[in-house]
Amino acid sequence: MKAAILALAILAPFAQAQAAADAAPSSTVVTRLGVSSTEFSCTVSGGRECHYLILHSLCNERFIAPGQKERTCTYTEAAPPFRIKSGERRKISGLAQDYLYTMKVGVAPTVEDVLREPIKH
Repeated sequence: MKAAILALAILAPFAQAQAAADAAPSSTVVTRLGVSSTEFSCTVSGGRECHYLILHSLCNERFIAPGQKERTCTYTEAAPPFRIKSGERRKISGLAQDYLYTMKVGVAPTVEDVLREPIKH
């Protein structure tokens, strides 16, 4: 009898964990993004310069209610901001494939500019 009680005490946490796992199936997928190199150029007239800002994003999501998620993202510079004269090119390596960027002529873009008007790549 004591052996049966001891076995139930040992197996009870396993049974509870298994029941919880059966009730709410989930899985975790980890994806590693590749690294890219991009060549940026400037083709404006009048001797003006193209100003670039490139950002990396790190986002986390969580469920806040059935069918509703909350996403929090942190943005950091993927490379120092730079400018290119008309007709010139600049290659930036080591960028995560999902980087964001934008370009403005004659004035440096802000983080808000990148988030509001990202250029597709």
